[in-house]
Amino acid sequence: MTSFYKSYSNKKTAFENKFNSTLGSPTSPMVAKQLEETGKRLNEGVKNVEIGTIATDKFEMIPKQHFEEIRRIAQLTDANISVHAPLVDLAGFPQGEGQRTWAEDQRKTAESQVFSIMERSVPLTTRDEKGKVKANVPIVFHAGHFSSQEYGVPYDPVKHPEGLKKEVHKKDEYGNIKTDAFGNPEIERYDPVDIRSMTIVNQETGDIHRVEHDEKKRIGGRTEIWDVDKRLRTLNQTQWDEEQLKMLNYQKDIEELKEKLEIRRQQNDAIEKTGLGKREIKPGEINYQAMAQNNELDIVRLQRHIQEINQRLNSEAENIFHKYDKWADEKVKDKTKDRMEHIRNVFKEVQTHEDELNEKFNNLSEQDQKKSYKEYQNQLLDLELHKSKVVVTEMAAIRAPKLWVPVGEFAIGKTAETVSNAATNLFKKLKNEKRPDGTTREDEMPFLALENFFVNAPMSRAKDLKEVVKQGRDLITKKLMDDKDLKMSESDARKTAESMLSATWDVGHINNLRKAGFEGEELKELVLRETKEIADVTRHVHITDNFGFFDSHLPPGMGNVPIREIMEILEKKWADQKAVNPHMQDPRSIVEAGGFVAEIGQNPTVGVLEFFGSPLYRMGPSPYFSQNMSRTVGHTYSPYTESFIDFPQQHFNLYGSSFTTLPKSVGGEVSGGNSRFSGTPNQ
Repeated sequence: MTSFYKSYSNKKTAFENKFNSTLGSPTSPMVAKQLEETGKRLNEGVKNVEIGTIATDKFEMIPKQHFEEIRRIAQLTDANISVHAPLVDLAGFPQGEGQRTWAEDQRKTAESQVFSIMERSVPLTTRDEKGKVKANVPIVFHAGHFSSQEYGVPYDPVKHPEGLKKEVHKKDEYGNIKTDAFGNPEIERYDPVDIRSMTIVNQETGDIHRVEHDEKKRIGGRTEIWDVDKRLRTLNQTQWDEEQLKMLNYQKDIEELKEKLEIRRQQNDAIEKTGLGKREIKPGEINYQAMAQNNELDIVRLQRHIQEINQRLNSEAENIFHKYDKWADEKVKDKTKDRMEHIRNVFKEVQTHEDELNEKFNNLSEQDQKKSYKEYQNQLLDLELHKSKVVVTEMAAIRAPKLWVPVGEFAIGKTAETVSNAATNLFKKLKNEKRPDGTTREDEMPFLALENFFVNAPMSRAKDLKEVVKQGRDLITKKLMDDKDLKMSESDARKTAESMLSATWDVGHINNLRKAGFEGEELKELVLRETKEIADVTRHVHITDNFGFFDSHLPPGMGNVPIREIMEILEKKWADQKAVNPHMQDPRSIVEAGGFVAEIGQNPTVGVLEFFGSPLYRMGPSPYFSQNMSRTVGHTYSPYTESFIDFPQQHFNLYGSSFTTLPKSVGGEVSGGNSRFSGTPNQ
């Protein structure tokens, strides 16, 4: 899988674009022996090698000296190295069994891991004979792998009448939903949706919940559609209503306690005024003195209870205001700014009155304080109740804030924060480090290439993956501009941000949309449409084939992924970008065919060369691997000039599956004790 010559062209088997990507292979992602694995790939003639492991603990077992040695042998063989980082949830969602909450601490840990992996990858940078960096090291991270949604085929009255849909209701001139005689909303139309199940997260607590697309039968016989967005809105509104109901209940409790308190005060005032508490108690008469004493105990108890509930009421009012201020949609805030201003003004007025009351009461003598204490407490309580009533009244008319949000949406913002912080911090570190010649090291800065993972994971579709790249670049740009030491201009910061963050497009992962119910040409069109949307931010590709249900990791051409069309779309976009920016680093395409190696036990190199229409080694009108070189009636002979070589089991044990059934013409070992790197030519 060396670089194909750009002049090669074959209408049947090769790409006709002027710009061809450079193909490569990964090392085994299951072992920490990445130096040994790199040697195997180079020994096969692979020019671009992607190192890395899936498990974080195994990645941490790779010594830093191995990274240095990988760079050295890559430099000697004129090879390029990229890194596939281990599975790290960049947004901070749980990765261990039994964990079901998001936490900021988890996101910060992920940020530290990203920084560490990027920092360790810097020594992999190779240079040309003049000492200039040949290419910056791509580091691939799965954008997200926590389950965020399950897709389904959207409703279409002709093609998919049983597809997923949502109700769009008729509304009157005031925007209110019209209803029929039974109170059911009137349906204007059904719009298609493509999510059958969605994971949501509480932005305040980190709790995680699942909502499903469903249809409910009403008593009157009507079927009501509950799409996932409707369920999400209902959940937010229900919790918002419960928060306000809690405040109303606190107010009701305080009013009831105040009534009981007032009754006991009135009784004691009457007993004191009439002198009933000082009279001698005759048999059969009420003991007013004991009643007054019990009332005093009740008054103290009721006052304390009122104070406790009032504290809860104030806390709940602050909590509701905080949730609105932090999580409400900006459009909602804009429409309700007058209400919020009213609440703020009332809070200020109440605070001013409370300060005046406290100052006035504290300036009284001890005797006068005792006389006016009841009135003082009542005035303070009335002010607090007025404040909470204003909050409840104003908030009742406001749409619920987005406390619960889709995991996919939430993950985009948190992932952008993680990668932008890690990348900016490493850039600053390299900028401050100097080589012996006095130059700084920022030219060695690797770049992050976020990869679409399984289709039930966040950022698995082109729109979301493109959005996280955009948000990440925006954050990096701002950080570089705001940093007092860097003081970069907006144009320079933007250019640097674009070089630091991009996308990896995994063609096998996106093909798993077949699990949602897409088939045939419809699936192919969807995959190609997704590719067109992500093409302009893609700088790295993972080429692998499958049949749409599992990430099988077959060589290209052995499944149903439209790899040829995908690569034509990407290479056309890269050619256009290269014409504008000649210094743009050539994107790389890594063929991930580990599943084929593991299950079939054969090296996929020949199949890859055949699929991409690579000619045999001599220049000129040479035959291609995919062409039949000779035919007889009823028989089709192999196009290969040599038969496969069957190595002994000992050879396989020593060198791995990379040397089984591999033709000598594409890198198999020659007979004898010398290797290909010894200078012995292939026979």
